[in-house]
Amino acid sequence: MYEKPDLDTPLADLRTNITAWQASLERHLSEERKGQGIAFDVQLIEDRDDIAAKIVQDFTAIDTEMSKRRVIDSAAPAAWSIDRLTDAELAAAKADWPELALFNDATPRLAADVLGIHMVRDMARQAVRNAPTVLDSRTK
Repeated sequence: MYEKPDLDTPLADLRTNITAWQASLERHLSEERKGQGIAFDVQLIEDRDDIAAKIVQDFTAIDTEMSKRRVIDSAAPAAWSIDRLTDAELAAAKADWPELALFNDATPRLAADVLGIHMVRDMARQAVRNAPTVLDSRTK
């Protein structure tokens, strides 16, 4: 089964480093810097450069995780993950939504792992809705 890329760690690091960047900027604009001289300003700029490098590393880590995704898969933080359908839940969904009968059991199960069962139902409803037009165009 598909395992979602881990975006939680790089996103948390990015938030931390952005907060540090903002704090450094506020410090540079504060009254504290007045009268400190050019050396103090240079030190603050060097500190911000270090933080900026960490932010670039965070974006690189996010890009690396996102590049692990396949076409249909969704790279997202673990907080966005969807619990896998049990056999009972799939049977109940098929009983409530007859349009899911368009797919064999593996298709809604795989798509629901990534998108959620409501999205799978919407795909089935669209297929049912578009079927007459598609079939009609093939007969002409």
